[in-house]
Amino acid sequence: MMDLILNDNGVSFKELEQYIFKTMCMKAVLSTKAILEEYDEFLRESRDKKRYRHKGLRKTTIKTIYGEVEYNRAIYECKGEDGLKSYVYLLDENIGLDSIGLVSMNLAEHIVSNATELSYRASAKNISEMTGQTISAMGAWNVIQSLGEKVCEDEKRLVEAHKEGLIQGENITPVLFEEMDGVVLSMQRTGTKGKKVKKEMKVSLAYEGWEEIGKDRFGLVGKVITAGFSDSKEFQACREAAIASEYNLDETHLRFLNGDSAPWIRNTVDKDTVFQLDPYHKNQKIKARIPYKKAVSDIHYYLGMCDIEGLFYYLEIYKNSLSDDAEIEGAERLIAYFERNRDGLLPYQARGLQIPENPKGLLQRNMGTIENHVWSVIAKRMKNNHTSWSKRGGNNLAKILAKKCSGKLNEVFEKIYIPKAVPVTEEELEIKIPLRELKKRVGKGYEYSHKGHLVGLDMSKKGDGMLLKSLAGL
Repeated sequence: MMDLILNDNGVSFKELEQYIFKTMCMKAVLSTKAILEEYDEFLRESRDKKRYRHKGLRKTTIKTIYGEVEYNRAIYECKGEDGLKSYVYLLDENIGLDSIGLVSMNLAEHIVSNATELSYRASAKNISEMTGQTISAMGAWNVIQSLGEKVCEDEKRLVEAHKEGLIQGENITPVLFEEMDGVVLSMQRTGTKGKKVKKEMKVSLAYEGWEEIGKDRFGLVGKVITAGFSDSKEFQACREAAIASEYNLDETHLRFLNGDSAPWIRNTVDKDTVFQLDPYHKNQKIKARIPYKKAVSDIHYYLGMCDIEGLFYYLEIYKNSLSDDAEIEGAERLIAYFERNRDGLLPYQARGLQIPENPKGLLQRNMGTIENHVWSVIAKRMKNNHTSWSKRGGNNLAKILAKKCSGKLNEVFEKIYIPKAVPVTEEELEIKIPLRELKKRVGKGYEYSHKGHLVGLDMSKKGDGMLLKSLAGL
């Protein structure tokens, strides 16, 4: 082996590493196939034969992080309490075969981790290079769509349960901070004049306060993030249900909402919600409408002093001092914008409200983090990178991105596997394999049905040298 590595035409360490990795993956595939089929045979022999009628074997394949595992498992016909026939795979039931289609959950997690940061094409390339499984960009897309659909279904069930008053979260906070904004994304279809259609992706954020995570660094606590292409009514229902599932709103005395003047945001304000105009959008409007630095500074002074009447008085004087029509129009539009949002010009701390302290000792700081979250949740992955989306595809990815930023992506994976078995008790169906029996059958010393060996580095096995050279391209 050393002679092979050291000669002029020998393999490099990179090639050796790749070969050993492929060999280990192949061994893992064969071992998995043997274990699954052995366990399926055990279940077949120990099942309740009166209840489960064997109907033959079915071949299936599951993609794993070390390659595709193709194996056979038995299918059974059984009757439920209602007398209707159904078909089940006892192997899937007993091992809790959690997968997304034909993709194992471990591999799906790797795909999602990549696809929420990179394009589907780049994600597929990464997975194919770093695991024993080769996937395509469409394969990565399919996994995201399957997961996104699951999240959508879960949201619909949550909304219905909330409407019926069945949802109440465990977290208790006297004050709930909420922020909303949208980001416009390019769609795949074109309009009547051949221009790309654009659609707003709505994003909402709710949290109970801030905690210090470093010197002059603060993080939000208890984030609940919702995103989607839904219409206003549907999105608000989904947002409220998501918040209610996390927080006990009966114990929440104040809700502060930070957002811009978009109707879908303003229409959510009710008597129990205090609206605050988002600082970023407020400053953006001032900068866009007022061309003079002195006037901009004066406007910020009145806002900082919380003198709203003085602000409008100043703006009228400023407008009357102008002679340029465009500048006058800019001032009028800013006055109209401020007038529409007069109730939200002051920050929530300046409203004279009795704001209870957080029982967990969390801080209550200035709101206005939604713009950053819109970027980190949606825009970073879905905007300004030459991408366009279908409504379904973009919506499903947004659901996954929102779950990831909320720190709840693991919950999505945990809910994927839903047993397709007829519900029976262990006493009725005594097929649960004891741990000691499993060790005896597939543990140490078990001889798999397919035998093989690792390539000997000293070329002790006949043919190893030729095999290694072949894989190295020599």
